[in-house]
Parts: sequence; C-alpha cells; structure tokens
Amino acid sequence: MSEKPNIRRSQSGQDRQAGSIMPETARKRQTRILTALDGYANIAAGLGDYSILASSGTFIPNNLTWDLPMLTTAYRTSWLAKKIIDMPAEDMTRNWYSLSTSLPEEEIQKLKDLEARHSVKQEITNAIRWSRLYGGSIALMVIRGQERKLDRPLDPELLIPECYEGLLVLDRTSGITPSEEKVTDLDDPDFGEPAYYTVEVFLPGRREETDPATGRVWNAPIQVKIHHSRVLRFIGRELPQAERDREDGWGASELEHIWDELKKRENTSANIERLVFQANVTTLKSDDIIGIMATGTTEAQEGVLRALEAENQIRSSYGVQLLGSKDSMENLPYNFGGLSDIYEHVMMDMAGAAEIPATKLFGRSPDGMNATGEADLRNYYEMIAGLQERILRPALEKLLPVMAISCWGYVPEDLRIVFEPVRTMGLTEQMEAADRHSQIVERMVKSGVITKEQAREELTAWSERTGVFTKLPQKGA
Repeated sequence: MSEKPNIRRSQSGQDRQAGSIMPETARKRQTRILTALDGYANIAAGLGDYSILASSGTFIPNNLTWDLPMLTTAYRTSWLAKKIIDMPAEDMTRNWYSLSTSLPEEEIQKLKDLEARHSVKQEITNAIRWSRLYGGSIALMVIRGQERKLDRPLDPELLIPECYEGLLVLDRTSGITPSEEKVTDLDDPDFGEPAYYTVEVFLPGRREETDPATGRVWNAPIQVKIHHSRVLRFIGRELPQAERDREDGWGASELEHIWDELKKRENTSANIERLVFQANVTTLKSDDIIGIMATGTTEAQEGVLRALEAENQIRSSYGVQLLGSKDSMENLPYNFGGLSDIYEHVMMDMAGAAEIPATKLFGRSPDGMNATGEADLRNYYEMIAGLQERILRPALEKLLPVMAISCWGYVPEDLRIVFEPVRTMGLTEQMEAADRHSQIVERMVKSGVITKEQAREELTAWSERTGVFTKLPQKGA
C-alpha cells in the first residue's frame, strides 16, 4: 500500500466516521432517510444496494490526488493516462503566441531568441503537464543577482538587461508547501492565492543532521521561502473552496475524475485480449476425471494432470488425440460477436470523460457514412482556447514583462499577447478561406465601401492567417 503524502485535512463532517461524533438529531434524521429508502434497497427483494446484478449508483470518493505514487505509476505505465495528461498541455502551447506591438520585427525576434535560448515554451508546457497530473506545479522565474532575495517581492525597478535566466519547474511532488497566508491586495493578479511557497532543496555537503537515537548522519533539506510574485502558478482541475483547502490550495489531478473509466477501458481491453487466446475451447468429457480430481489421492490427481499434459503435447506435434473408449472431446469456438460494440462504447465513455475526441485520443477515423469528426474537434479546440485564456495567459502576462526588461530594458506600453489559432489549417482549407475572403473584399470594393488600397491592406493582414497574399505589391510599386 502506497503511503499518502502529508496533506492537512479539515475536520469537517466528511472526515468523521458515521455516528462517531454525530449529534443525536442527525442520527435520527439519518434513520428516517434509511427507512424511506427501504423500497429501493430491500434485502428480501434483492433491490438497490443488495442486488447482485445491478449497482446502486453510489458515488464513493477516491481521493486519488493524494496518492502521488499511484499517479506517477499510471502516467508511466498507461499510454492512455499519459496521453490524457500530455495532449491538452501540448496543444495549449503548440502554436504558441505572437506579440501585438509597434516594435520592429528585429526587436521582437530578440525576445523570441531569448525564449528559445531558455526553452520557455517547453518549460511552461511541462509546468502545465505536471499540474494536470499532480494537481499543481510552479515555475520559478530565475533572475540573475536575486538568488538571495527569493522571499521578497519582485520589483521590476531592480531588474536589469540580460537578467532573465529561465524557469525552474517544480511539481507538487517536489516538496512545495504553499503558505496559509494569502495575497490580500485586490489589485494583485494573485489575490486570494498563497503569498509564499516553501520549497525543500537538497544541497549536497551543505547541511547535515544526525539522528540522536541511531547516530546516522544524512543530508538534510534546506527550506527556501519564495514570494508569490516570482512564481508562475499552475493548478489542476478546479475544486470547491472547501476541497481546495484540503488540498493545500492546489487543484485535483485530471486522472481523479476519470479513474473509473480508465480502469474500465484497461480491464475491457485486457479481457478481450485474453479471449483471443481462448478462441477455441476444447472440452474433454470423461467419467473418471471428475471423481479422481474430487476424491482421489494426490498421486492419482497428479497422474491425471500428467496424462492431460502428454495428450496436449502429442496433439500439438502430430495432430493425434488419445481418448478412452468412453471419453469424448468437443471443440467449442468462441463467438466474438458484440465485443466490438462493447469496446466502442467504452472508448466513447473514455473520450467523453477525458474531454478529448475519440478520433484524437485513440487515433482512429470517425465511424459512419457522414461522420467527419469535425464537430468534435471544433469543440475540443474551443476548449483548448478557453484553457489558454484561463491558464496560459496569466502566466505569460506575468513572465513577459520580466523577459521584456531583460531583452529591451523596458516594457512597451502596447505589448499584447495574441494566441495563434490552436488548429492549423491545411492547404485546401487555406485556399478556400482565402477565396471566400477575397470575394468579400472584392464586393466591398465594387460597392465603394473600401478603396483598393484598403483592400490591399486587408488582404495583406489576412495573409498572416492563411499564408496567401504574402507577395502583394505595395502602394506605388
């Protein structure tokens, strides 16, 4: 049994054993409820909770987010769990973002080079990935010259050019402890979040402690206190406030709410695979075998097993089967009809729980004559766009000013983040979109709504999305 992490738990009614400290009035109320449900849960009739065939539909909390070793094992051993964690995180950052600013292109390129040099895109992707797996992670902005000021607020006035040195991603398993003290400034983007984070850092040879009982010496961690202004915070699935407090301010793992569906799919797939090896079941009928195996001596039972093993070897090698005069053998082929439908439904449930289209999650083509999967993909990409605004934008808007000062020495007032479309259009889609747009522009020119120069500007701007109209002649050319 894996050991649960040391996470504080609130002493709410949910944590108490039923009847331990429950008030008398509550116990009476509970008794009345159980009596009222007698028609649904009936021992004699075998209904409800007492049915051996049907589930009562009771929801049981699994608190999987607390079991960090189990989450790690699922991520490392199940390709489906890994894909559910990785795919949305990678899609959120795949096409990255562009900057809306009046700065010349060569200055913007300097910022892009700074990003590439410190692998900003990959580090943020990892931070989102581990927050989805464990329920929370942070990315510490490493700033040269401020290593001993981590517990102080980040002051942009003290930043100097070339000070940014990348991100240090720490997931929830890295010994991160959010403080109980919260940010109280209403104008702070982190309002209501932990004001500090304590991280345990192991520095070899820097600090040692001795166990007084055993005399054993070990390398002890050093606790580093980090101010929230220096941290990009990522949490997993959102929780109600009471549950969030139980998680020390973090969210829930994305695997927690799909755990049952994930196990159903894994079990269904494994059992179908086992059936393949039992496609032909050979049945041997004999009057003696059952009696010997039930009441015979150990030597007699072993003799039967040796005889069956010998018969299997002879049949495998020569296709000959030896039987007694009163014995008979039947070959019963297994009918796989209906298994594909069952597996299809399990896959659909899994895709729905993960909020990822089956065509993308399982890498399969849509079923049906008119099925394209377009609507499912559109819904998925809309969800990713929403996650970009909710998760990715706050982090980038906190990071970008630091990178801007490190790159340019100041933060341009018109600096804005524009996320690139999550879905990249294919060549055919690009040409169709460009054709429709050019027809609209042409009609507007003919009707006198815009001039030819404005139409050229519109088509040039549209080229950034479609890759078409990139070589239009400029005015006066």
